Amino acid sequence: MLYTFSEDVKGELCHLKINSEEEARSELSGFLKSKGVLIKTHVDLFVKLEVGFIPAARRIMNLMNQVEVDKKKLTLIKNKLKKKRVQIFIPFSIMKKLEIDVLEIPSYIFEDLSYFSAFLRGLFIASGSVTDPVKSYHFEIISHNESLLNIIKNFLVKNLGVEGKISKFNNNFRYYVKKSREIVELLNFLGAQRNADKMEKIVNSREIKSDFNRSLNFLSANAKRVGESNAKQIKIIRNLIEKYGYEVLSEELKKLAILRLENEDLSLSDLGKLFDPPLSKSMVYNRVRKIFKIYENLEGKKVE
Repeated sequence: MLYTFSEDVKGELCHLKINSEEEARSELSGFLKSKGVLIKTHVDLFVKLEVGFIPAARRIMNLMNQVEVDKKKLTLIKNKLKKKRVQIFIPFSIMKKLEIDVLEIPSYIFEDLSYFSAFLRGLFIASGSVTDPVKSYHFEIISHNESLLNIIKNFLVKNLGVEGKISKFNNNFRYYVKKSREIVELLNFLGAQRNADKMEKIVNSREIKSDFNRSLNFLSANAKRVGESNAKQIKIIRNLIEKYGYEVLSEELKKLAILRLENEDLSLSDLGKLFDPPLSKSMVYNRVRKIFKIYENLEGKKVE
């Protein structure tokens, strides 16, 4: 079966390794915020999740298994009219026990980029799409909840520099991003590195063919941005080490701090390649943010 680019991205995301129970809970919360509906039957109270992508249904089952829920307690029903659609019925008592809320976003999701990434991944798989970059650049997530999309928009601007917009879409709302580089950043952040690399190659090729000067200007601007970002990281790390020593850092953060100081010109992507096994750009960024957080806590002030 031939998949669209959007389905291929979702398929890649559905096969990502689940690193922890917290990430599993976060991703489940994303699915629930997108497609979770409370259903009352004569037997029990259920949370119904309907997804239009078979691997997504398997993903939900695997996430449930990760949080130690017996799959036998879940009910799957395939839609006979729409063969791709699958309904999953989860007893409400399980959701309550796991402290996963259909209505609220757990506060801890905003405390760690990996948790927010997992949450956004569930939301995207359930109700998002991305256009084939060969045709155009467009990433979106649909929701009836405008405030949820505003929370996502503000978080991504602050933490990734991704500037999306929100518009009315039929009876729902749509968060969307149209800048190619920001879509690549989002795909990397979600964990779809293979498709992010694929899109980046398409974008690079198109830019070179259409306007060499524009490509040159972009590379210069990007180099400046990377240089400014690197300078900030190096400054914070040096201040931290000089004042408090390496002892305040865990082993993984200590290794990153040393590599950052020894390789001042490398981007986060290239820095990640120095690890064994290699780390993605998002993983390196997450560790940098942890170092910043330690410094902020010790200094008692926010890093500008």
